[in-house]
Amino acid sequence: MEDETTNKKLKTKNKKIILPLIIQKQILKLLCQEYEIISEYYRNGFTNKIKNYFFVSWNWFKYSQKIYNQLIPHVYNNNNNNNNNNNNNNNNNNNNNNNNNNNNNNNNNNNNNNNNNNNNNNNNSSYKFKLVHNDLIKTIIIDYFDINNESINYINSLKSLETVNVECLYGNQYSLKNSIWVLTYLNKLNNKDLIINFELDLDSFEPHEPTDLEHIEKEEFKFKTNLCKVIYDFENETTYGYVYEMIKELNPKYLKFKSNGSKDQGRSHLQQYHSISKLNQNYEGVKIIYDYIPLYALYRFLQSPNLHTLKFGLQFHFLSSIYDNQIKNNNNNNNNSNCIDCDRLNKYKTELDFNEMDNFKFIDFGTDYYDDEGIGFKVHDDIKFYIDNGINEDNQIYCSFSDQEDSCLSIPPYSMSLWNQCLKLLSTNSTITNLSITHNCGSSRECRWDENSLYNENFLNDFMNSLANNKTIKTLTLDFGFDNEYEKINLNLIYKSIVSMLDQNSKLESIFINPISQLSEISNLTKNRKCKIFSLEL
Repeated sequence: MEDETTNKKLKTKNKKIILPLIIQKQILKLLCQEYEIISEYYRNGFTNKIKNYFFVSWNWFKYSQKIYNQLIPHVYNNNNNNNNNNNNNNNNNNNNNNNNNNNNNNNNNNNNNNNNNNNNNNNNSSYKFKLVHNDLIKTIIIDYFDINNESINYINSLKSLETVNVECLYGNQYSLKNSIWVLTYLNKLNNKDLIINFELDLDSFEPHEPTDLEHIEKEEFKFKTNLCKVIYDFENETTYGYVYEMIKELNPKYLKFKSNGSKDQGRSHLQQYHSISKLNQNYEGVKIIYDYIPLYALYRFLQSPNLHTLKFGLQFHFLSSIYDNQIKNNNNNNNNSNCIDCDRLNKYKTELDFNEMDNFKFIDFGTDYYDDEGIGFKVHDDIKFYIDNGINEDNQIYCSFSDQEDSCLSIPPYSMSLWNQCLKLLSTNSTITNLSITHNCGSSRECRWDENSLYNENFLNDFMNSLANNKTIKTLTLDFGFDNEYEKINLNLIYKSIVSMLDQNSKLESIFINPISQLSEISNLTKNRKCKIFSLEL
């Protein structure tokens, strides 16, 4: 009796328990969960890890293969299409050989048929064991200059494709100038619901245009652009005016700009943000990293009807100086009741309609627009000049941003009025839920204002009051720079204004702040217990 019980236990112990397929699939998903948001850096690690699951079972291989093709973008090259053609040709050759053998000898024909069937089965079997499977690919990456009839035909053959990423795979050795017509090929995509993204890496130092491009006539783009990401260096031999033209034609939902630079020269600045901001009807998200925008660009971005995410830099030195300049003008006005400039400004103040004053045609600003003193943006003291000629702030600069430009420490007479309009829009905006603002006065030959001057307290109060009155922003980032760039009195002014803003804003859910030296003090002083306060990770 005891032996029989022992045998039953052994059988139970050695019995294989097979989990339901749905549970196996969920386990594999959990094992790969950390790679759901995957970057190129982790691509090799993910590939090596998922290979470990291939040989568990056939089901695990199929699930692994599917997950891999969902998460890892497939990079297009000319061999993709050639391999498909070769496979088709091989099949055709096999069929032709079989037909010839039929005519020669029935017995040989049967043998050949069997051999060919075995070969085809082997080919099919080897194909289904490949990690990359055309029927499962979700995302494909293609170089900008590889867009042609051949690549479009290949893309159209991918049954499960959802996203096409157009990038500069060959670095920035090729210039994109005068090449926007290449994108017309994308009109031939069969699936009009494909997500089209662009990631362009620009360099104006001796790029050359490819000479082997097939030319087609430019026509209206029929595809929909989701994201346009632009990484740019200094404008030198080639200017970046074509970026504006591309954005105008592509009409993307999301924009992301990132300024490149070096320790020797500082950050590069894109001289077209005012023009880009006017193309604002379709924007849902705009991120500008390591660069600043002029006030007029802020004014236009804040008018975007669908915008929910906005990240950008401002020159707080300029904004604070506007207030200092106003105090100076008021003092002059008090000392001289016959102040001609003040009277002229007051006369035209009611005539400043900023919705009408920037109806300019786009200009590709480059080194030719700088005078002998290195100044490109010229300020006119007479407000009537701007009323008569309009305002273009594409190349506006206050303090130097890099070694390639000098400061223009002059304030246009309309700036305070324009800033006040920006504050009103910031206060009443009803679409933006994620806002990030960074103080950005360059990194190389900067004006050193942060260390040697005080923030104007009225500027900080007005700025924070507009944020306090906003009812839709859920996440706010305020980056004033590093602790060691400020005198203690400046830090106290900044934190005092932030505390005041938090006390008045009941809608804000989280705020990220830099500098962080008095972060705990803000938490202790504010009455707001709803909003979570974080240090900004740089």
